Amino acid sequence: MSEARSAVWRSLRRDRGALVGLVLVAIVVLMAVFAPLAPYGPKERDRDALEALAPSAKHLLGTDGSGYDVFSRLLYGARVSLLTGLAAIGLAMLVGIPMGAVSGFAGGWVDWALMRAVDVMLAFPSVVLAIAIAALFADRSVTTVIVAVGVVNVPLVARQVRGSVLQVRTQEYVTAARSLGMRPARILFRHVLPNCLAPIIVLATLGVGFAILSAAGLNFLGLGPEARVAEWGVMLKEFDRHVMSDETWVFIPPGVAIAITVLGFNLLGDGLRRALDPRTR
Repeated sequence: MSEARSAVWRSLRRDRGALVGLVLVAIVVLMAVFAPLAPYGPKERDRDALEALAPSAKHLLGTDGSGYDVFSRLLYGARVSLLTGLAAIGLAMLVGIPMGAVSGFAGGWVDWALMRAVDVMLAFPSVVLAIAIAALFADRSVTTVIVAVGVVNVPLVARQVRGSVLQVRTQEYVTAARSLGMRPARILFRHVLPNCLAPIIVLATLGVGFAILSAAGLNFLGLGPEARVAEWGVMLKEFDRHVMSDETWVFIPPGVAIAITVLGFNLLGDGLRRALDPRTR
């Protein structure tokens, strides 16, 4: 096991794309960690800023039309965006992994029923489905966005896990476990799923970037938390108010932050996929 981990780490170190992705993700994590050092709080306004102020020594990235410091909210927004992405993917994994594992291992009518439910969800565009789910909640909050994005990712996780389980369940050690009289549940969770971890880890890493982007889109459309919450998608809502006045410092920083974060997780996920696959490693 230690030799396998060493081989994966060596592969990642040789992968420039993965290293770039790791650096970008680390930058976003550091932004979230050191957010309390920002000059202003996430909901603290500069009462002297009656309109959007250009970047200056007092406000490094300027202020928006409500008097919020863009730089401070950008740092605090990293916390909310990362929390949203990780929680949404965690929810998708919590539901999708057992769903896909049971479907692939049991087969028969269980597989048919679960996969038809997945097909129904995949029949809708992910953005439309997320909007529909978020619209069901009367409360506009971060939790609403997490649930909406998490549910959208469930069928993707379930199909990936099912495909991996279908490959692993035909291996000789699974046949041997069955011949020894082990219970199906024990075989599934002790022998099959542990050998499906590699694609699950890759899917989770890639999914975080997609979840952050989806959450920002929902917040931009007004289906997320109120404007006082420091979140990158919420900050992008200022685009309509400032794009015609050339006050680009209001909406460009959160847009760049989202792009960097998504790119970082995508590059890291691709690197993990190459490193965890013995054929490409």
